[in-house]
Amino acid sequence: MNLDHFPTPNNVYESVAAPACEQPPDIDFGGIVSDEKLEYTEGDKVQYKCNPGYSLMGTEWITCNGKTWTPAPNCLSPCSITKQQLEAKNLFLSSGQRRAQLILSDHTLGFMCSEGYSLTTPSVRKCVNGHIDLPSCISERGKNCSHPPTVENGDITTFLEKRYTSGSFVEFKCQKLYALEGQNRSFCDNGNWTNAPVCLEPCTISVEEMENQRLELNDTAKEKVYLKRGDFLELRCKSGYALATNLSQSTFMVQCSESPIVYPECEEIVCNPPGVVNGRFKPQRHVYKDGDLIEITCNHGFLILNGRNIAECTKNGWVPPPRCSEITCDPPSVTNGNYMPQEKFFRDQDVITITCNPGFYFITNNRRNTAQCAQNGWLPSPRCTLRPCDYPNIENGELQSHYEYYREQYFPSQIGQSIRYTCHHGYLSKNWDRNVRCTKDGWDPMPQCLRVCSTDHLENGQFSASYWKTYIEGDGIDYSCDHGYMPENPEAKAKCTRNNWIPPPKCIAEKTCTKVTIQNGFFSDQKTGYNLNEKAKYRCYTDYMTPERTEDGTTRCRKQGWYPPPKCISEYFND
Repeated sequence: MNLDHFPTPNNVYESVAAPACEQPPDIDFGGIVSDEKLEYTEGDKVQYKCNPGYSLMGTEWITCNGKTWTPAPNCLSPCSITKQQLEAKNLFLSSGQRRAQLILSDHTLGFMCSEGYSLTTPSVRKCVNGHIDLPSCISERGKNCSHPPTVENGDITTFLEKRYTSGSFVEFKCQKLYALEGQNRSFCDNGNWTNAPVCLEPCTISVEEMENQRLELNDTAKEKVYLKRGDFLELRCKSGYALATNLSQSTFMVQCSESPIVYPECEEIVCNPPGVVNGRFKPQRHVYKDGDLIEITCNHGFLILNGRNIAECTKNGWVPPPRCSEITCDPPSVTNGNYMPQEKFFRDQDVITITCNPGFYFITNNRRNTAQCAQNGWLPSPRCTLRPCDYPNIENGELQSHYEYYREQYFPSQIGQSIRYTCHHGYLSKNWDRNVRCTKDGWDPMPQCLRVCSTDHLENGQFSASYWKTYIEGDGIDYSCDHGYMPENPEAKAKCTRNNWIPPPKCIAEKTCTKVTIQNGFFSDQKTGYNLNEKAKYRCYTDYMTPERTEDGTTRCRKQGWYPPPKCISEYFND
């Protein structure tokens, strides 16, 4: 029900001290990297980082919210694969190598089987918090298989053969509404078929049976609903009703499984008349139903605790709770100053006078330096502020000498006063005249000297810099390499930082490959050298052929050498 047509008072809040959170939680394989405090209050944040090799799941920043922290992140473990594991399962990495690998959690890695073996599971696998399932390989040289297995309520979707060689497979598909359990393929493995999947029966949900429990579906057009095994369906209580076992809940999830579906019971939502201390409400009734509204009025010197004078009867009771609280203020904490009179607490419209220490002032719109207790707290906020602006410590720069000579005269500076500074060699200011002015918020702009990055020389390459531009912290640049060289960073980009160019611009020699001796064959190209990723053709002698059973083959120059390796085998050899 819409509450917006009821009048709502403005700025109705209770002045309470911000609650403190306990120390932020520790996490495994990581820790807090932001500045830590002895006490944390509403809105404070801390930042987490994981140990090297571990992946952060969740947000790296958490916030003190009320008296608790928003959920802390987790550090997920990486996965490791050894060369021995790959050899034992007849596997190679997708690069064609066998070597130890470390994979971050939620990252994937591709695999391929050794020659003469076929994959029975997907070739790309994912690392999940330290665990990764390696693919399985089946030998293609084993015994043949006869007729494939049958699956009840399922069909074979591949063409049927009279005979299946080891390593071949058939695929299955379940009939409509049946759920497939297991892998959808069965492989011929040395005369035997691997396990076939199972097609699980669906569940039937009766809308008539839910009607007795005052439940409904999003779609009530059908008398019966069929649910696949393992799928979920959301039921909800009808309008004005909530679950009898938990009145704050109106929806319920059911899952199709081996057990019969249990339907929850819903009961009508009602509220009793509220007891409003130091206030009153209307209309007056003995019982209120879901969606009914009341209007609250507080006595003088009290305010509605949640800021709204309308409460609604809901499954969670009256929302917001209809309560009136006395307007009070805690004694203020006046840093670099004091106040009078000193009391343990203050009521609505009580007044205090602020006195600031020398060198500080009270920002206020009244000449008497007073603040008043109101429903939003102290107005204005009793705070003594340092007179701007203090002596600026400029990293990689300094003030002009005469400011140093008359330092006590200039600092702390008054609003409107200006000073000038210079930067050390190799540093520049974005502020071209290097003049800064004192404002009520401090120096404007803030004096700053930024690193200058050189574009004078790049060995075996050149920067794409404009001849008039000077590059300082935050600027980016492109570069290119001479013929025969390639950027160490594939993007050929760098960013100017306080530590110079990151990543350092560097041109390295391109990878080349030379011809190798091919037993029972030869390279058919006339070239003597090949660049990285360049293809080369080769030919096999009479009575020999490539592993693909052709006379001519192709290989490619990779960082690790020729791949696939050029090879000629006897055409009479049966593998």
